[in-house]
Amino acid sequence: MLETSKWIPLVNIKDEEEIWVGTRVRMYNVGLNVVDKKDDYYEYLVSYIYDNEAYLQLTNLSQGKAGNIICVIEKDLPNHYALGKTLKHMVRLESTFVQFE
Repeated sequence: MLETSKWIPLVNIKDEEEIWVGTRVRMYNVGLNVVDKKDDYYEYLVSYIYDNEAYLQLTNLSQGKAGNIICVIEKDLPNHYALGKTLKHMVRLESTFVQFE
């Protein structure tokens, strides 16, 4: 399990924060049938999309859902990263946390 102190609430991320490939996103309270609610989350990885220079994708890393794409986020072209405001627009703010690698 990853160290929780590195997880930053998405609402605390600045709109101009650079969201690079390798950033992890956790969404809690997703409705998993688990005994301990701290385990009720899906984890995603910001990654490249093959042959697409304009967007990045959020790929699920969680058991049983691994490989599923929740959304794509537009890069801040000509840069190779997206902005915090773009990520905030595409995923829910409450119960979502970010970890920069």
